[in-house]
Amino acid sequence: MPDFTLNLIDALALHQLANFHFLRPWWLLAIIPMYLFMRYVVTSEDSLSQWQPHMSEKMIYHMAIKEQQKRRVTPTKLFMWFAAISTLVMAGPTWQQQPTPFFTDESVLIIGLDVSDTMNTSDVQPSRLLRAKQKINELLEKRGDAKTALIAFAGSAHIAMPITQDKEMIRHFLDVLDSSLMPASGKLPQSVLPPAEDLLGQVKAPSTLLLLTDQTNQLAITGANNLLSETPHQLVVWAIGENPDSGLASSTGISTNDLSLLEELASAGNGSMVPFTHNSDDVDDIIRSLNNTLQNVDDNSLPWFDAGYWLLFLLIPIQALWFRKGWTLQW
Repeated sequence: MPDFTLNLIDALALHQLANFHFLRPWWLLAIIPMYLFMRYVVTSEDSLSQWQPHMSEKMIYHMAIKEQQKRRVTPTKLFMWFAAISTLVMAGPTWQQQPTPFFTDESVLIIGLDVSDTMNTSDVQPSRLLRAKQKINELLEKRGDAKTALIAFAGSAHIAMPITQDKEMIRHFLDVLDSSLMPASGKLPQSVLPPAEDLLGQVKAPSTLLLLTDQTNQLAITGANNLLSETPHQLVVWAIGENPDSGLASSTGISTNDLSLLEELASAGNGSMVPFTHNSDDVDDIIRSLNNTLQNVDDNSLPWFDAGYWLLFLLIPIQALWFRKGWTLQW
């Protein structure tokens, strides 16, 4: 076996040994009364000791039954082992933690969809808005029943769907969103921040505001920095439109300046900017960005694996001896 493997095994063994402890250590105190009880039983059952004041040890030895002297396995001795192992089981020895089966992902994805007039541009077919909806649906499918909310914005922002795990309901509202439904025209990406702040106030874990848009401004960048810079949440920007670096951009694609501002917006929100792609690469990049918000549960809150249950298998053969005929007469 290579030295590296041996060193790794030694390191793991030392780590487990360092973490060894008992979940219920007070049960170890039961060994004391158990020992005193067994000492009393052994003394009281030792009939030969009652003759010691009246005859020599040599005479007692020759008068004793030889089979009884040679017997090493007796109910008394096995009962002592049974009691000791049972005490260790109740004390709960452990050296490793296990993830709780009741853990649920409390992080939330808040989707901010730009439905302003520029999203009707057809540099990506059939339009930026329709492709953005398709990308969102693909993202929802991959995330399953994870918690999600939907905000639509143009000249103003409105919560189209509060936090829910029903992706079909989100898709229903997503399909009908367009600029004609918005009460105010124009494009104010900073308007997403107040409703997003309200939604983030309802979550218990680091979450993500995902902004699908093609443009932004300095007000949005400043607002994102003020809202998210001191929080565990992040802002991920999904640039919807033909990327000028792809070599396929037309005159209607996202300009280099707009792309730079979108990157600045994502950076101000502790996140990253993901450019649009014609395949699923951008969706996968978004998934990886969302996973960055997942926090490991504090080690102190993880349950410890109770290894005492495995010791129960040692008790089975010991307990089975009590079913042998005449066993209890051999104390």
